[in-house]
Amino acid sequence: MLVLKLIAAVSVIFVTACQSSPEKSQAATEPETVVSDSKSASLEKESEKSDKLKIETAIDPHVLYLILTAETALQRQQYEVALEAYLEASKRVDDVRVIEKAARIALFLDDLPKTEQAVLLWLEKDSKNITARRIALSAALSKKDKTGVLKHLDAILQDFPADFGETILEIQKGIKTDEDVAFAADLLEGLEKQHPQQAAVFLAQSILAIRQKDYDKATLKVGQALTLQPEWEKAIELEAELFLYSGKMAFKDNNLPEALAWFDKVKRGNVVFDASMAAVTVLLEQKNYTEAEARLEKLLKENPEQRMRLLVMKAEIENEQENYQQAFDILTETLNEWPQERDLLYARALTAEKLDDLASLESDLLKILELDPKDTGALNALGYTLVDKTTRYDEAEKYLKQALELEPDEAVIIDSFGWLKFKQGDLPAALNYLQKAYEKMPTENEIVGHLAEILWRLDRKPEAKALFDKAIEKSPEDKYLLDFKTRILDKE
Repeated sequence: MLVLKLIAAVSVIFVTACQSSPEKSQAATEPETVVSDSKSASLEKESEKSDKLKIETAIDPHVLYLILTAETALQRQQYEVALEAYLEASKRVDDVRVIEKAARIALFLDDLPKTEQAVLLWLEKDSKNITARRIALSAALSKKDKTGVLKHLDAILQDFPADFGETILEIQKGIKTDEDVAFAADLLEGLEKQHPQQAAVFLAQSILAIRQKDYDKATLKVGQALTLQPEWEKAIELEAELFLYSGKMAFKDNNLPEALAWFDKVKRGNVVFDASMAAVTVLLEQKNYTEAEARLEKLLKENPEQRMRLLVMKAEIENEQENYQQAFDILTETLNEWPQERDLLYARALTAEKLDDLASLESDLLKILELDPKDTGALNALGYTLVDKTTRYDEAEKYLKQALELEPDEAVIIDSFGWLKFKQGDLPAALNYLQKAYEKMPTENEIVGHLAEILWRLDRKPEAKALFDKAIEKSPEDKYLLDFKTRILDKE
């Protein structure tokens, strides 16, 4: 009885998970048919007996034992035992599903030799199985076996051309170390020579070049991919992102013409709008307000869903031209559509400060703080304005302390608190805070101006003058530095 129960159990396992191939056991692989009510009970019993007989005669008892052992081991999470049993069974049956199970368990265990052993058997039985080929490729990659990798990729290209590109790109995901990068670069160079018409190879090279921070090569390679496959969405998106990145780097280096040229190259992809906005920012830096406004109007027509963001930029163009009232009116009109929008309230508050409209500034910033009491931008802006424009230092200290507690390493907040200490007459504390702010953000001219003024007041005038000279050389038109010059240096 025990033997019969074991055979029955294995039969179920074998029929559901490890049936014989159609050529070897047609009866075992056919789906179960539904018997009509008109069939007699005796016919059903005969069919059941026949099925059992077919299973018992089609499978060697030793194979049944191995499969049962493997399945029991799997249930007990004894994966090594299961693997050994399935590998042994794989050598005795002509069923790829038994071999596949052995390969998958070996892969799960990260047992490279046994994975290769299993997948070799698998490919001998079914050389055009994409799963087997991918596992074999994975094993070759793990060994950094360039010859093996190229062989399996060639097979994929020949038998599954539609999967070749994705397979190439998947290789990138396994790259973790410098050694992996070097191997992948060498591999892709080999593939480029063998398959110069495969766009996926060039796209993979571009992605790898990004990992190596070689953005010139990345741009070149993605361009080659698009030459071969002009409408490939992945390549289009990557090229657009590379153009955008190159533009941002040029902008950071203050190379404005080059930055604008890169941004204007972005014609397709999901970052077209971002690149267009970046181009407007460059034009503002160049004080080309006419062109900036023309581009902005075009963007407003083409991107109605971005209306709020574009109107904020429109107000910024007016601010840059010192048309503060026009900027304020644009933001007020926009706030009628989005009255709870934080960025709009903040932008109008900053514009109100330029108009010396402290009531509007305070009202907008307090509204932001009603929406989010932990908004450090609003806390800092309100605190700093109260320090700089009023004598309400106790209120200012309350807001700035909150901001400092929330973001203790933020340079502009440290600067604001240092300026508060200066206004309160505590020059040593002011110097301490402003030096910290300067160390964190030495290129921020408002911080430079504040620190120079503290040094001047402490009678450390040569240091203050040296600090000022260094900054004004880079930013000769900066309003904070010019204010320091007018108020202090010119009166010396």
